[in-house]
This record gives sequence, structure tokens and C-alpha cells, in this order.
Amino acid sequence: MGRKKTYDRAEVLEKAMALFWQLGYEGAHLSKLVEITGLNRFGLYKEFNGKMGLFEEALELYLARAKIHYDNCLKKDLSGLEAIETYFKSITYDPEYHGCFMINSMIERNLISENGFQQVMDLKEYIRVLFMQNIEIGQRNAEISTQTEPEIIADHLLSLDQGLSIFGIGSPDNERLQKIIAFNMDQLKAKGPT
Repeated sequence: MGRKKTYDRAEVLEKAMALFWQLGYEGAHLSKLVEITGLNRFGLYKEFNGKMGLFEEALELYLARAKIHYDNCLKKDLSGLEAIETYFKSITYDPEYHGCFMINSMIERNLISENGFQQVMDLKEYIRVLFMQNIEIGQRNAEISTQTEPEIIADHLLSLDQGLSIFGIGSPDNERLQKIIAFNMDQLKAKGPT
């Protein structure tokens, strides 16, 4: 008969997610993971198949939560420009801001597994489609300029979203963040007859 688990798997994943998010895959050394999760190395390998397995599950947890946030802003009420503005206005930096786990993982592409990287790319494409759907609605409603194709605007918004994730690292200035967002939202708006 096996030994009873003395840890909460969900709690271990929460702690691992926070560490990987802050330090990245490479920076989250196995000894630190053991210390922060309370699992010993054997337990970590048995339960998660090692550091990479733990990373993949922690990333999956983060991406699932990120998807819910994007859905709440961009999918729940496909309303064009308003939905896009709602999403971007939801972005804030706290004093301990260390970036977006999704973007940080993209930067570490050569260090993480193909499975982990594919999870990130799948969500990236999902977000792009949500932006594009709202852009198309905004263009039909004459809120968003029709001078540029929805795909190009969606790529711009995706680039803006990813860039803002990096912009706040080291200088989490919410006032500057809101000015950047306001400028970009103004650029989307239809200016008179299109």
C-alpha cells in the first residue's frame, strides 16, 4: 500500500506557478521548487514527472486563468470597440510586477518543452481571433476605422498587449500605461466617413 499524500496538489501548483512566473523556467531552480512547494525531489518527480512536468502544469493553470480573463472582456459581450477598450483598461501593474507568465515563457522558448510552447501559441492565436471578432463588429458599427484590414489591426493589438506585458517590468507606471492605451484606442476609432 502506498503512502498517503501529505500535500495539496493544487497548492503545490499555485506555489510553483508563482515561482515560474517570477523567475522563469531557467531561474526556478529545482532546489527552490522543492523549498517553496514542500515536496521533496522524489515527490516532485513522482507527482509531476520532474521540473518540466511541473512547469507545464503550472503554465497550463496560468493560461486557463488568462483565457477566462480574455473571455470576460472580449468574448462574453462581443461589442466591438467597447470590448477592446474594456480589456486594455483592465491591465494594471502592481508594485511587484514581473511580467506576464505567458510572454515570459515565449521568451524562454528554447528552454521549455514544445508542449509548453504550443500551449502558449494556442492561447496567443485564440486572443488574436477574439480581437479580430471585435474589430469586425466595430468596423460594421462604424466605431473602428475600416482603412485597415481586421487581421492587421488584430496583430497590432496582440503586439500592443504583449508589449505592455514587457513595458511594465522594472518600471510599473500605471499613469504611463493608461496614456499608451488611450493613444492606441484613439488610433482605432473611425474618423468621420470611412
